[in-house]
Amino acid sequence: MKLIIHGGFFSESSTSAETKKAKQDSLSAIVTKGYEYLQTHSALETVIHVVSLLEDDVLYNAGLGSQIQSDGKVRLSASVMNGRTQHFAGVINVEDVKNPISVAAKLLDYDDRVLSGSGAQQFARTNGFGYYSPITTQRQAEYEAKINQQENKGTVGCVALDAAGNLAAATSTGGKG
Repeated sequence: MKLIIHGGFFSESSTSAETKKAKQDSLSAIVTKGYEYLQTHSALETVIHVVSLLEDDVLYNAGLGSQIQSDGKVRLSASVMNGRTQHFAGVINVEDVKNPISVAAKLLDYDDRVLSGSGAQQFARTNGFGYYSPITTQRQAEYEAKINQQENKGTVGCVALDAAGNLAAATSTGGKG
């Protein structure tokens, strides 16, 4: 069994030592939890679980930590690939949804596996994903101050190989623009 995660790109020159340490500690904790989860779950279940943990951490530009775009909105995108079935699903630019990776995973059960914008949001609501604002106080302050537009861009992701030899991958981003 194998597990690879990433918390997105961050520039060494524009990231404080405190933030780097926080991200390293967070990634270490999440990969440990993810590997424990992989012991009793499939690769697909694991990548969805791990990416949701990354989305729930304000340190990453995905889910809760997503950057506010130039028009004041947060648009989230996430995708998942099931290596066993060779199915892919994703949501693009969905708003006001917690854990877009879970919405993307739900799409694996349907023929239309990629939805964007209002279509993705309507699908989420129809399938029980309630309203959720990912805007944090820190991201709002960054947006209002229009600080360093290059800082903290990124995407999070996970790849897992389970005991049965099945491979799965998932990714999520809050985008920027």
